[in-house]
Amino acid sequence: MRQMTALIKPASSACNLKCSYCFYCDEAASREKNAKALMSIDTAENLIKKMFDFCGDNSTLTFMFQGGEPLLAGVDFFEAFIRTAENHKTKGSKIYYSLQTNGTLINEDFCKLFKENDFLIGVSVDGNKELHDKNRSASFDSAIQGIELLKKHGVSFNILSVITSQTDASMLFDFYMRNGFRDVQPIYCLDPLSGEKDDYSLNAKQLARFKKRLFNLWFAEVSKGNHFYVRDFDNLLSLITKGVAEQCGASGRCNAQLVVEADGTCYPCDFYCLDEFECLNINEASINDILNCEGLKKFFEHSEPVNTLCASCPVKALCGGGCKRYRSLYNQLSGYCPQMDFILHAVEKLRAVR
Repeated sequence: MRQMTALIKPASSACNLKCSYCFYCDEAASREKNAKALMSIDTAENLIKKMFDFCGDNSTLTFMFQGGEPLLAGVDFFEAFIRTAENHKTKGSKIYYSLQTNGTLINEDFCKLFKENDFLIGVSVDGNKELHDKNRSASFDSAIQGIELLKKHGVSFNILSVITSQTDASMLFDFYMRNGFRDVQPIYCLDPLSGEKDDYSLNAKQLARFKKRLFNLWFAEVSKGNHFYVRDFDNLLSLITKGVAEQCGASGRCNAQLVVEADGTCYPCDFYCLDEFECLNINEASINDILNCEGLKKFFEHSEPVNTLCASCPVKALCGGGCKRYRSLYNQLSGYCPQMDFILHAVEKLRAVR
């Protein structure tokens, strides 16, 4: 009996938009082997069968579809994937589905499939139309239309917002409130692997200022007894009250993910889908082989320097140095850490709601 999650890229980095800050396009372009074709149902079946073989009976499997834009794979692919999963499902096991999308390709057929199979959909919306359209190919109206279709069909969804130097916390919070978006995940913008900066690039001070302002607004709302899930803040609360967090990297400790590219190539983390950390191919290797391969070993051995303040940080237990992909941002200014700044701002209020 096991729990296992696969992050599946059925269209690889292909997308119908060209968002200026897309970190996965940047990763894919840096690989020697950049999958171009859509995932075949044969590759999907190999993944499904091997996951069930590895997990056995009475297990819980979660299939998370990401991109690029996963809906480019088409309704027929997802219908075939679900049928195949049901055919290979082991005794007493449960299957959960989720999908992250830019929302512009959502239609009636997709909504029916999502509703019938209890998908959780994450839709990327960065805020109001002006802000969203700056970096997301003027796609705001289409994304909102997609959300309206999800609502019409009763599909569960949450909102993913990329936070850039252009994002104002108060305006974003007001946007959430006006639209009834009460389950949200801020995603802090990553600079390209080259380290180049752009207009959207966040700096350390901007990161801390945004998180503190959004936290104040969020805390005032939840203090009234109203539901408002912000992944960062709820994970920090979980670390304070339970000592654990569901978000990978929230406590500074990496977990092995099973990221599966369209051609079946596997990687250990969405932020590290790079040649150096390639972890065999699901069409050729077992799950056990993938979890014990050289690429995964290199991923765990690879580290980024933690902030020098970590050694004396009074809230290190609630961060652990943070996700290693973000440490260059945390280390941007000598003698300053945006994580420490934010957590010290929030921790006493959160401890009071134990």
